Amino acid sequence: MSSRSSTACLLDPPGEIPSESTGFPGQDEVHPTGRQRNRRPLSMAWISDELLAKTIDVWSTNYGRPISEDEAVEILMNVKRMGELLLRLRREGGDG
Repeated sequence: MSSRSSTACLLDPPGEIPSESTGFPGQDEVHPTGRQRNRRPLSMAWISDELLAKTIDVWSTNYGRPISEDEAVEILMNVKRMGELLLRLRREGGDG
């Protein structure tokens, strides 16, 4: 065995950190869910409220039933991915 004794490093508990310093909500803040959400993740910032409403309107008519906001976002994300794929294929010379 080594002659060195082991010591534990104990950290002081963290002090009160204001929520503005990290950008994350504080412990006591209510997290909005469902239709109360005002902001989308940055990866979906291109989906405006107007585009979402139009997508819901068009696809609800096509499906013959009201579609949810989540379904509309999924549709828009799928269309975006398909467009990105077509652009990549065209750049790679795979367009025919």
